[in-house]
Amino acid sequence: MTTIKYGLALEQLSLGLRPAGAMLSVPEQIADRICTAILSGELKPGQRVAEIPLAQSFNVSRGPVREALRILEHEGLVTFSPRRGAQVTELTPEEVEQLFDIRAALSALAAQSAARQISAEELALLGKITAQLQEVADSSEEVNDYTILSAQAGQILARSANNPRLQAMIQSLSRQTLRYAQLGLSTRQRRQESAKSWRSLFEAIKAGDSERARQINVATIMRSKEAALKLLRGE
Repeated sequence: MTTIKYGLALEQLSLGLRPAGAMLSVPEQIADRICTAILSGELKPGQRVAEIPLAQSFNVSRGPVREALRILEHEGLVTFSPRRGAQVTELTPEEVEQLFDIRAALSALAAQSAARQISAEELALLGKITAQLQEVADSSEEVNDYTILSAQAGQILARSANNPRLQAMIQSLSRQTLRYAQLGLSTRQRRQESAKSWRSLFEAIKAGDSERARQINVATIMRSKEAALKLLRGE
């Protein structure tokens, strides 16, 4: 029987990407738990995700589990094949190229907009998180600790753009790109570089410099892209 396990930090890694106060359906809750298992590495790329053991684990019928897997299919975390059913999507260089290029374009627009209109409350929260990012980059060997904070900072930018459609597009890519972001941030050196970039981005947004915010954001994402590609290609 497949029993999904997850710690609080890794649960936040998945659930922290949901809008604050969101009411989740049972399939959405199951999808979040499966997502956490994928992000933690408990469920490996290419591994089959069987419906019956999951239904038993969550004490539900197969219907909600099937719906949960369809949610994750839409997000690119699982794929379906005629003979094997659902399985965790393989990590590929081609997908890295595509996802990070899209993410860079969308996030750059969010950063520009945030520099023009971020609220004092959101700016203070972003400053707090960027400070925590530096602390974690310097003190922790756990990539998930850093990735949680980085994802939260990205969500602040998406909200601060005050563009619901843009936010929804960024949200739809969040969990899929997070798997690759973990690769791109797998070393302490990369996390320290990323933390420095987040600090520079915060200062640009604080100063209202939208063009510099855009440039920093794009450069940061492209560095993560290249780091992930190197690992996947064994370079």
